[in-house]
Amino acid sequence: MFFPGTVTDRVTRDWLLQDPKDNPGKMPSMVQSIMEREEEEIKQGRGSIQWKNPEDRDSVLSDCIEAVTAIEPALAELVVPYDYVADYRFKIPMDLPHPDGGYGQVILNGAMDILVRDDNNHYQVWDVKHTRNNDYWRKTEGQLTFYDLIVKSMFDEPTTVSGLLQPLCTEQVKSFVITEDKRAQLLQRIMAMATDQWNEDFAPRVDNRYCGYCAVKHACPKFKPNTDDKGKKRMSLL
Repeated sequence: MFFPGTVTDRVTRDWLLQDPKDNPGKMPSMVQSIMEREEEEIKQGRGSIQWKNPEDRDSVLSDCIEAVTAIEPALAELVVPYDYVADYRFKIPMDLPHPDGGYGQVILNGAMDILVRDDNNHYQVWDVKHTRNNDYWRKTEGQLTFYDLIVKSMFDEPTTVSGLLQPLCTEQVKSFVITEDKRAQLLQRIMAMATDQWNEDFAPRVDNRYCGYCAVKHACPKFKPNTDDKGKKRMSLL
């Protein structure tokens, strides 16, 4: 499911880590070798990747070539002319109120696909998405708000714009301006999570408000499969 996105992301990253001004139009020719490299890395990591048939692999190759061909003009306009870092990995300490009084420190960590500093020394974050779903952007607001919060923590100012580079969608560049309200809401959620960790309170949410988007739903005791007295599995909703 995620392999095509990984390939498109790696081609974008590797092209930006070269001197892209000297390599216009090179991205499509990079797809084959990077796809093979990523397959090998999966195998070396003791994972596996299996194709239903050769046509399935060819389809992924074709989609990735289409994606990186379409994304280059956006990169040339929004990224290449400025200072940028591709695949920017961060670990940012943050002091938050501790339930026992005073402050405790948490570490916010992750990676941004592309961090840009424009000619006015303002910051932008661009995230690469390999999707044809024109509504996928609706699921990314929290992710981009988190990146914005990280930028504000590092540079004492938020992003002027954050957005998605989604070359297979109708709207290939989808930008957002993160509001102070959204930033404050996310900070409250981070503080709530830190407080639960410090209090060793790991109970699942009472309601299911965010469960549909949860990446670890399969590991949550709230949705743990149980077996009834007839041996049938049923879903547990605590």
